[in-house]
Amino acid sequence: MAGNAETPDQDTYPISFTRIMAVFMALLFPSVNRLFGKKGIKAIQLVMYQIGVDRALILKEALGTDVDDARSLGRILDFDDGLGGVKGVWTMETKGKAIKVVSTCPMAHILARCPAICRTIIAAMEAGTFHRLNPNINVPEIPRLISEGSDCCVGTIELSYLDKHTACEISPEATGTSNHPPTPAIPGLNKKLAFQALKSLGTAFMKLLRYGTKQKMAWYDFFKYRED
Repeated sequence: MAGNAETPDQDTYPISFTRIMAVFMALLFPSVNRLFGKKGIKAIQLVMYQIGVDRALILKEALGTDVDDARSLGRILDFDDGLGGVKGVWTMETKGKAIKVVSTCPMAHILARCPAICRTIIAAMEAGTFHRLNPNINVPEIPRLISEGSDCCVGTIELSYLDKHTACEISPEATGTSNHPPTPAIPGLNKKLAFQALKSLGTAFMKLLRYGTKQKMAWYDFFKYRED
């Protein structure tokens, strides 16, 4: 099955590209905030949210995601983390709840210059992705972030609607709580996502021109920008 493939992807984005994007966002975020305030930040969020929404079904098909399995949904995080060289372990891998603890992030020193990026911009894309796949997912919890000075990042995916027996079952996608999960590598996936992202940018900009920043986004209270 495509969802279980872990073979090297010949068109994987170079990690340096992801880092370049991190630098770009670290420069863009404060400039947009200074010039346009929260309205400008929301415009960026709307673009990233659209990218997340539009890539959701592509990732589901490519990774063989079971939307009623928290750890299976977590493979999307494994995929995203792999693009940036981010490494962590899953400390819980049940169908009802999956918790990932990230200890290594090559971009942490960049994102530390503007830690709000993780909670507002990256989170907006993930919200678009996960809510599109399963609107019944609990709003995510991110209690710790390396970019904010913690020793690790912690992320939780929870499906509280599952019955108690199913929720406690170990997911078939479990990789072991002491192992770094392999990065899902699907041939051709990155090219497909890159092409879709370009279309998503066009869609997002057209919506901004037509509706402005008053558009709704699922879980917006979770990733809404709040100035210190």
